[in-house]
Amino acid sequence: MKFKFDAKQEYQVQAIESVTDLFEGQPDDAGDFLTTFRTERVLPETSNQALDIDLSEEVGAVGNNFVLDEATVLENLKVVQNEQGLEPAKELIDGLQFDIEMETGTGKTYVYLRTIFELAEKYNFTKFVILVPSVAIREGVKTSIELMHDHFRQLYPASPFDCMVYSGKNAEEVQSFATSTSIQIMIMTIGSVRGRGNNLIMNQTRDKLNGLRPIDFLRATRPILIMDEPQNMESELSKTALAGMDPAFILRYSATHRETRNVTYRLDPVDAHELGLVKQIVVAEATEHGGDAKPYIKLLSIDSNPWQASLELVCRKKDGSLARQVKKVKQNQDLEKVTGNPAYENNWRINEINLDGPGFIELTNHGILQVGETIGGNDETVYREMIRETIREHFRRESLMRPLGIKVLSLFFVDKVASYLGDGADNTTANGKFAQWFDELFIEERDRFPQYKDLLPQDPIELRRAYFSQIKKGVYGDTSGVTAKDDDSYDLIMKDKARLLSEDEPVRFIFSHSALREGWDNPNVFQICTLREIGSETERRQTIGRGLRLPVNQNGERVADRSVAQLTVVANESYQEFATNLQKEYKKAGVAIGYIRKGDFAKLPKPNTEEQENLGFTTSAQIWGALKQRGFLNKDGYVTASFTPDADGFSLGLTAEYSPVEEAVIEVLRRANIEHYVKPKRDRTTRKLNKQLYFQSREFEEFWEKISQRTTYSVSVDRDVLIKNAVQKIKKAEEIEPLRIEVKKARLTVARGGTKGSETSSRTAELRGGYKLPDIVSELQEATSLTRRTIIDILIQSDRLNEFIANPNDYIKMIKGIIEAELAAIVTEGIQYEKIGGSVYSLTELQQDGIEEKQYFLDNLYKVKNREKTDYDFVVYDSEAERRFAELLDDREDIKLFLKLPPKFKIDTPVGPYNPDWAIVKQVDGEDRLYMIRETKSTMIEHLLRTTEQAKIDAAHEHFKTIGVEYAKAAPSNWNI
Repeated sequence: MKFKFDAKQEYQVQAIESVTDLFEGQPDDAGDFLTTFRTERVLPETSNQALDIDLSEEVGAVGNNFVLDEATVLENLKVVQNEQGLEPAKELIDGLQFDIEMETGTGKTYVYLRTIFELAEKYNFTKFVILVPSVAIREGVKTSIELMHDHFRQLYPASPFDCMVYSGKNAEEVQSFATSTSIQIMIMTIGSVRGRGNNLIMNQTRDKLNGLRPIDFLRATRPILIMDEPQNMESELSKTALAGMDPAFILRYSATHRETRNVTYRLDPVDAHELGLVKQIVVAEATEHGGDAKPYIKLLSIDSNPWQASLELVCRKKDGSLARQVKKVKQNQDLEKVTGNPAYENNWRINEINLDGPGFIELTNHGILQVGETIGGNDETVYREMIRETIREHFRRESLMRPLGIKVLSLFFVDKVASYLGDGADNTTANGKFAQWFDELFIEERDRFPQYKDLLPQDPIELRRAYFSQIKKGVYGDTSGVTAKDDDSYDLIMKDKARLLSEDEPVRFIFSHSALREGWDNPNVFQICTLREIGSETERRQTIGRGLRLPVNQNGERVADRSVAQLTVVANESYQEFATNLQKEYKKAGVAIGYIRKGDFAKLPKPNTEEQENLGFTTSAQIWGALKQRGFLNKDGYVTASFTPDADGFSLGLTAEYSPVEEAVIEVLRRANIEHYVKPKRDRTTRKLNKQLYFQSREFEEFWEKISQRTTYSVSVDRDVLIKNAVQKIKKAEEIEPLRIEVKKARLTVARGGTKGSETSSRTAELRGGYKLPDIVSELQEATSLTRRTIIDILIQSDRLNEFIANPNDYIKMIKGIIEAELAAIVTEGIQYEKIGGSVYSLTELQQDGIEEKQYFLDNLYKVKNREKTDYDFVVYDSEAERRFAELLDDREDIKLFLKLPPKFKIDTPVGPYNPDWAIVKQVDGEDRLYMIRETKSTMIEHLLRTTEQAKIDAAHEHFKTIGVEYAKAAPSNWNI
């Protein structure tokens, strides 16, 4: 099996551009003009820059010549943040360090690896160090680069690259890293550079390095540092190590940053779920009921100042119901009075509180209770049923996924290693209670259904595997995954991910404790079972993060179908508790689930503008303030009871300027609910196919053959119109600021502890004409496919070439953006379609896909009243506009047939494949039947749609016109039926 990667994922491209746009103004031939600059102005011997030049010459380093000053980068950052819906920074926090927040499972590693190639291509940066907190993540990154190697070679054929993993054993390899002229990627753990003095090999002089230290070679290149999971590298020693590498700048990638600095891009859990980039979360709850009638006590911790024990007890709430709560209890207190629960009658008191060992209490009616121990909890019974539920869910998933070529994995998190291994030493000899229960329950559940015997006929021992950190032969422990002793434990899951996903590998059930933390994931984990108490502030989020990635089939292709991409969490708490506690974890991390942030409307398109611009953070904050003032949001951003969008005549009352985006704003408010993302298992249903329509209706067959005809297209562009429009836009564009370079002076102190510098002054100077200019015509020709003559005419007629000399990079970016926008507008006007043989999605394919059983969540389903009119008893919808449209079609008597077109129904357009929303048969004058295709949008206003969205709609109009099918856009203001 070989993984396939999609280079056109819009959110990933945005994440990459948010970084590359930070350095607009950095010339791609900085090395050439730095040489020129040095010859024109002799730098003082006391400047840091002069020292760096000397060191570079001594080691022969080819480094990153980063020349922008911080003021320029800050201005670029403000532009990026405003576009991304982030509050623009007033100043840089901790210098040139930038945070990129991406939810687990959305391709963070792919994004930063591809960012390397974009930075190399745009600015000629060549030296990159990927810094990780553990061996586990290091191995994962190395594997990712190996899997993506061919993909990047195809995307960037002119950018050869080398990758190495640094360790003390190969320290001399830093010399080839420093002196090579091609792209160099070095992966290292923070432990390789974190430490003082000569304890680190990195700081030791080496004969093979001409008496220099490995760190000298790294510093000489001024590497770009990419930090993976930086929240685990926040100690003062780590920060000192980063500064010691003298990076040009630092890029920090994580889903859960602990400290934030200069955030350039944010894709949080809400965004990931909304865009369908991760699995939907299902919670299967396994909780004890009726146990409140007996005493339950769990000792959580002991404090000595004052002396008290932290206990989890069953308490009576004000409404009379019982619930588990944490209480601080002192010696001799009566637990019945503490809880208000008569289950603790008959003198339940704490006689002694003791801190010996882990700590314990002595109870009147029980004796000794150690920290972590429980009285009255039937954990074993609950855990056994959780294992059973996971096995059942796995069998069900396996039967659904096997025909699709998708292997199913289940992951168990256990309370301690001994619960699985017992007194065994490996997977075969494991005899802990969880291993025994799994084997028994697996056979029991398989025997209940004959079809399951054929699915997984193996002995359960062959199907399960445990991944714990092996300390020495035959002895397992629970280590952190930071050191080399953990390497062997990660071989299969880190290095052989493709093998684990192969049907030839029998392992399907994985048991672990805490070794599978950040850095481990597998796209085909469909069930996660938590055989332990979930306690920490981030544990739920980290737990589900291990299974959020979209699944892949045996061809290595991602499967985004919502009926397939579902993660079931089997938890020993109710669905409501899990959802509430998960929301608390998200809120602590600053993720907006259940409330609206000031920048949440920033990416909506700006009304009344010809250019395709977003509202931006400032305008979004104004709308947020207006909603708060009108009572739709409270002071914390939570949606109030005043928000009743389904009421007749409801309006947000936005000003005329922003009323065109009201429907989109309403849609954002609708989704502000944790239950939109975490759903109970019982809220799923399997849609029933209308087989008579699919297989026995000649009318449906004729209809399908008509609407699914294939076409091919050609495009003609009016050269004169393109030149005229582009020149007008270029003349109106903002002035391009000239490039400048910053020179800093520093006072140096040389001592046995090392060399230190303190800045004494800095200045900037313009670089106009002091460097080689790029071939602007060739670059624009490659980007737009226009002729050289057309490009030259545009450049000369726009009369702004003097700005190209002052700042070539920004000038080319401005020209390219304007020409591409004008081309997109003109292309759809000049498109012509012609019918060819075949079908875009045949009836046979439709019928085959329809037979497969699929499950969806009820909150995304409209229940059809007139079953004979459509293909399923439920219609899947993606927005409120789609739900209302389905209801309209269902109610109207002149609509004889309607169905939501499946994702595989795609037509070709110049801006990519297009999947229309609806296919409809309408009866006219009681006899004739009209075949219709409709695209549902929240607005009819063209400039409120993205350029590519509108271009696809325009192209689709021509395609369906060619095959004789009526096509139109439908919106609440005009359904066009």
